Amino acid sequence: MTDKNWINAYVSKISGKHFESLLIQDIIDSFIEMLNVKLNDNQQPKANFNKEENEISFPDCLVSFKIQGSVLSLKKVLKSNYQVAGGIKIFDTGLSYHLKSGAELIEEVETISEALDRALSYLLLELK
Repeated sequence: MTDKNWINAYVSKISGKHFESLLIQDIIDSFIEMLNVKLNDNQQPKANFNKEENEISFPDCLVSFKIQGSVLSLKKVLKSNYQVAGGIKIFDTGLSYHLKSGAELIEEVETISEALDRALSYLLLELK
């Protein structure tokens, strides 16, 4: 996991490389594995991660994400009616990550793993 220090923040700023796609995928894979153990224990359908499409299929919804510069956007679509339920954006500020829904700052965290954990929690539990 990349440390958030001023040197790495400066390199990200200069290079324009804020999010590593493979690191994001590895973190999501880890979350999905843990979730699937719990879902299986409760006889529920598993979640699946399509890395080519950057899309996670949960039993009740789809969550897709895309990286655009210093912003990682996640969007939730309900499977029941295929309506967009909402989204959240993770902003790499250099020394931390800001999670925002619209203009509202939801949380500030230090690692991308924490940011993805909080974003998925928001999308799956707080958005209806």
